[in-house]
Amino acid sequence: MAGLFDGFEGYRVLADSDVDQALMSALIAVDANVLLNLYRYNAQTTKDLLAIFENVGDRLVIPHQAIREFHRNRLAAIGNPDGAAQDVRTALQKNQRSTLDALARWAKQVALADTDLERLQADVERVFRQLLEAVGNAEPDRVQADTPAAQDRVLTRLAVLLEGKVLARPPDDEWARLIEEGKQRVEEQRPPGYLDADKDDEHPEGAAGDFLVYWQACEEAKQRKLDLIIVTGDEKEDWWWRHRSVVVGPRHEMTKEFFDFSGGRQLFLLRPRDLLLRSSALDVEVSPASLEDAGREREDLDPVGLWTPEAVTELLRRLDAEGQVQADVIREAAALGGTIGREAIYGICGYDDERMLRGFTRPTARITADLQRAGLIPDLVAPALKPLYPDSVRASGFRIPAEAVTILRGVAGGTDGEPDAEPDGSGPTTGKYLPLTRWLHEQAADTLPVTFASLEEVLGAPLAPSARNHLPYWYSVRNSLGAAIAAGGFKPSRVNLTSETLTLVRR
Repeated sequence: MAGLFDGFEGYRVLADSDVDQALMSALIAVDANVLLNLYRYNAQTTKDLLAIFENVGDRLVIPHQAIREFHRNRLAAIGNPDGAAQDVRTALQKNQRSTLDALARWAKQVALADTDLERLQADVERVFRQLLEAVGNAEPDRVQADTPAAQDRVLTRLAVLLEGKVLARPPDDEWARLIEEGKQRVEEQRPPGYLDADKDDEHPEGAAGDFLVYWQACEEAKQRKLDLIIVTGDEKEDWWWRHRSVVVGPRHEMTKEFFDFSGGRQLFLLRPRDLLLRSSALDVEVSPASLEDAGREREDLDPVGLWTPEAVTELLRRLDAEGQVQADVIREAAALGGTIGREAIYGICGYDDERMLRGFTRPTARITADLQRAGLIPDLVAPALKPLYPDSVRASGFRIPAEAVTILRGVAGGTDGEPDAEPDGSGPTTGKYLPLTRWLHEQAADTLPVTFASLEEVLGAPLAPSARNHLPYWYSVRNSLGAAIAAGGFKPSRVNLTSETLTLVRR
């Protein structure tokens, strides 16, 4: 007869002693994000993690897909330390000047003695000089994009550590089969990696990258007849079994799958901080500061750039030109403050309730990559549409970057020199734009292809200059034109500033 966990092996919660024992005997496979973070951590954290990996010995492996992603994303992980240093120098110098100017103005107002003012100014100059020296002293430890491999402190350590430990790529036909299997698993929402569905157009393996790492690690552990530890920096729910905010362990589907596949072996997942916490199991002493550093959100270390008005406008233009509904979703998200819910998305797109939102951000991700290659935005920017997964499976909505909200609201609101409309689009609809509202009320069709010139004929006056210069202007109800269209029961779509055409769609 079966026992409590027979057939349900994935639900067993392991003890700390089980993890420590696995660290001394299991195969340890490292994901690409862990290797990439060696560039983002401080020098001591990097040193401590590498010391742990060195003590693992021949039980350490790197799946082929992981090393592929490491090389692919290495320069992005390095970022632009020179640019960041110059930015902080410029900011410090500007603040120093403004502080000295403010002190001088204040001294005049209170009739401060010249000697006292000079003393305060000297104090200010000393503080800023110390800050600039600190910035300069930190730079020698940073690797640059053009640093030769022989001088790259991370690469030189990894080259020795990983000699003979990178798993070989399977033959082409097997690799192609695995990629297809990985993509199928994404469609079926089988962990790990199904939350990467929107990466399907980025690289040949598409959304199958996480599966390739997982599969090759499992295959190697099975061949060696060892338990398996995968060290990953991935925090998403398509890897981890969570109860509310508590991380319990690997997804139980993965644990069960590996148990059956390997003939009864155990699967463990560890994050870099977990590995540092348990370093004593491998006779490695680590710095407490390394624990703190590894536990930080890595986003605060990445030099994430900002979307520019030009890039936002071009993204929307291309989405509109391709007939993509994502453009209207982005505009509505901006009007709502940055986040748009599932119900609003389905209303805008005309989707039925059964439709999933998997792959919804692929067009924006693809165009974003094009804009990055064209130099319109930095290599690291927030996604134009970031899915929200509160239940780890079904997207509840999307969030757009904060700067995109500012751009779309700022450009769209009040740039025509006329009174702003109320936020609900209720006014003003008197004066110049009242004929447009009346004309829209008379229309029977639900979609109205129009030109800028035809709208000007309805108005008996030219459109505001912003209508021809700023695409987001059309999608706001905070200006007179947008308010008039909304009051008429319509909303703009497919606005093309080049051909001066658009479609008005009934709300």
